[in-house]
Amino acid sequence: MRCFIAVELPESIKAEIFHKFENLKESGIVSGKFVEKENSHLTLKFLGELTEEQIEDIKKKLSEVKFEKFNAELGNVGFFPNENYIRVIWVEILSEDVFRLQEEIENKLNEIGVKKDEREFKSHVTVARIKSVKDKKLFLEKLKKINIKRNSFVVDSFSLIKSELTSQGPIYKVLERFGAGMERGEKSL
Repeated sequence: MRCFIAVELPESIKAEIFHKFENLKESGIVSGKFVEKENSHLTLKFLGELTEEQIEDIKKKLSEVKFEKFNAELGNVGFFPNENYIRVIWVEILSEDVFRLQEEIENKLNEIGVKKDEREFKSHVTVARIKSVKDKKLFLEKLKKINIKRNSFVVDSFSLIKSELTSQGPIYKVLERFGAGMERGEKSL
């Protein structure tokens, strides 16, 4: 089962991102796959293919991750790997607490043999995977004109998500959600 760990975004944040890129998507100057609004998320760690047993071990470790809810906000538009060769368009998520949460998850999973990512974590929401650009100059102009509102939102949980790849695109299913301030099975007073 293909899995990843992510922060699910509020509908208002997904809508802000989705609508800002509609003109670029419809412009015809770029071809590729734009992420569906409902699938927008902040990936904290990609896990790849896992067995049921591995998933249960990971759930147990993720339940040990302790964090307090925090605020994050949308940041600038960016791309990977660079301006000369754009393959991924993304929107930055601003919050030092996102980095702390991601590091805590890495450390907990490392305890059970899940390797830490070698690449430095970049707090972002993927908007599109680009295959080709018809007019690079116009594409960059349009991309640089996209102004994302610095909308703020609360992060009070993260999720272990299963990703099923289909010909219509990925289908995501939350396997378990982990909330701030409480351990699994713990009840609030």
